[in-house]
Amino acid sequence: MALLNIWSPPFLPSSSSSSLLLPPSKSIFPSFLYKNQFSLSSNYKPSASYRFPPGRRSIHEEEDDDDDDDNLVGGKFTEAVALFNTRDYFGCHDFLETIWNDSEEPTRSLVHGILQCAVGFHHLFNQNHKGAMMEMGEGVCKLRKLNLESGPFHQFERDMSAVLDFIYQTQLEFAACNDDMCVAMDQSETSYKLLGGYGAGQHLYWLEMDGSASLYIVFSPDRSLTDTNANSNKPRVRLPILYASQEHLMELEDS
Repeated sequence: MALLNIWSPPFLPSSSSSSLLLPPSKSIFPSFLYKNQFSLSSNYKPSASYRFPPGRRSIHEEEDDDDDDDNLVGGKFTEAVALFNTRDYFGCHDFLETIWNDSEEPTRSLVHGILQCAVGFHHLFNQNHKGAMMEMGEGVCKLRKLNLESGPFHQFERDMSAVLDFIYQTQLEFAACNDDMCVAMDQSETSYKLLGGYGAGQHLYWLEMDGSASLYIVFSPDRSLTDTNANSNKPRVRLPILYASQEHLMELEDS
C-alpha cells in the first residue's frame, strides 16, 4: 500500500488497484502559523496599484501592458489549476489569492470561491473538519451565485456541492456533541456553531484510488494506516478535478 502525501508531486500509480492513504497530520495548524494567509475577509480591499497619469504613455504601450497583464493572469490561473488537481492546495491558494486581489466581477467571485474550496481541502486533510466545512460552504455559495449553467466551472460547483454534502452527512455524529449533551444538526446557521469538535484531530477521511485511477474521499474513522483492505461499502465521494483553462476564465469575463 502506498502512502500519499498531499504536498508531494503528482502520484503515478504502478497498478490498477491501489489504496492511497493520507498520513495523519502532526497537528491542526492554527491560523497564526500561516501568517493569516487563509484569513480571507469579505471586506478585504486590495491596495490600489500604481497608474500612470493621462498622457504619460501612448495607447499602444497601454494596449501592450494590457496584453501582458492578461498573459500573466492566465499563467497564474493555469498554475493554480495544476496545483489544485495535484492536491497542493496550499500552493494553489497563493496563486488564486493574487488573481483574486487584482480581478473584477464576476471573475473575482469565481476565483474567491475556488480559493475557499482549496483552503477547505487543506483543512480537511489536516483533520480540521469544521474549518473545511466552513470554507467549502462559503466557496460553494459564491460559485452558486454566479448562476452558471454549463462549462467546467458549473461542473466544479456541482462536484464541490457533492463533497460539501458528503462531509456534512458524515459529520453529523461528531459536530454537535460533547461529553454532556448532543444537539441535532439541521443545516441551519446555528447548527454550525454548536458544541463539539467536529472530529478535530481524528483521521476520518482517506483518499482511495479505484481501478480507473479516479480518486475518492472515503469516510472511515475506524481505519488504520496498516489496513490493507479497502472497504467499498464505506461512504465516499469523488475528489473534484478542475477542468478549466485561461480561455474559460476569459469567457466568463466577457459574458
